[in-house]
Amino acid sequence: MNTNTQQDCEKNGCDTGVEKNRTKISFLVIVYNEEARIDNVIKQALCWADEVIVIDKSSTDKTGDICNFYGDKIKHVIVPYAQQGQDDLKPMLAASANDWIFFSTASEMPTHRLVESCKSLLNKQGEGLDLVYVPRKRYMYGIHTPYGKLADVTNYPFLIHRGRAQVQNKIHANFSTKDKSRAGRIEYDEDCCVHHLSYPTVASFMNSHLQYMRVDAEQTPDDLVDAVIQRTFTQGNDLLRELCENRNAEGSVGEAWLGHYCTLLIQRFGICLHLWERRRGSNVKQYYQDLSAAILKKEWNVGPLADADYPRLTVAHVTNPSITERTKINKWLRKHLPSKLRHSIRKRLNAVVAWFN
Repeated sequence: MNTNTQQDCEKNGCDTGVEKNRTKISFLVIVYNEEARIDNVIKQALCWADEVIVIDKSSTDKTGDICNFYGDKIKHVIVPYAQQGQDDLKPMLAASANDWIFFSTASEMPTHRLVESCKSLLNKQGEGLDLVYVPRKRYMYGIHTPYGKLADVTNYPFLIHRGRAQVQNKIHANFSTKDKSRAGRIEYDEDCCVHHLSYPTVASFMNSHLQYMRVDAEQTPDDLVDAVIQRTFTQGNDLLRELCENRNAEGSVGEAWLGHYCTLLIQRFGICLHLWERRRGSNVKQYYQDLSAAILKKEWNVGPLADADYPRLTVAHVTNPSITERTKINKWLRKHLPSKLRHSIRKRLNAVVAWFN
């Protein structure tokens, strides 16, 4: 670990002092078991932020030891563990000594020009802003793909004024403002962005999105469940169509297209799957317990007296739709499944399989 962070910053032209009359910014990163990445995150933040705060969700690896190495140069705050997408952000704001807070994760590294653009914007217009949208250039499995629906430069409101921005614990929509005119925006450029280094392995994606997909479904309001199912299914369907149509994509984007498409398909259809489970409203665990007990009694004469019949699974929604409902479903399917790839997702999947044979 480098002990000369301050000297390195001065050598590389980073900001190490605090100019007079400049808006101060606190850098806040939320981590859990990030011993492999947290050191570099802290080093870059010490180059420019007026305060560096690490919110540690009770890490069990060496994350805490690395933070402690920096002593009073950073603020190390330990909070109870929460799954991804379920962090309570509001109490975290109190850890900051400044009103403007730059939120980050251990997978993100901002460029020097981005930081300078943020500072310049706040110095000129900070009083009239609630938050600032920051461009993020995302990599998956080491690749950034500027192609089709995989093109991934997004803007997130990660620079916020804690007293003016609206803060809600909602996955991927944590900060907002009622007045769009009070939202600043930093335009993307190759040297003006946050490099979002996500998912080095498929396992890291699966582990992360096992939590994200479930939380996304849980936070969907009851009256929007069907609409979100249709929207996310359509998004997945569009991705699958693009995958089948662009057979020559490999020549323009390298091998990235396949892994990225599969990743986004899993994410979209995974949300649909969780929402479908929610619509059923069934306690399958209890049903399995009751069914196991009934089988045990009927087949092996073990346990309390069971009912004459095996228990049935109770669902909140009718499993057999009416003719009217089936007609609506068929119309929706015809609308969202393009005729040129005909009739069903099965044909698209078969096309992908045939592609590799």
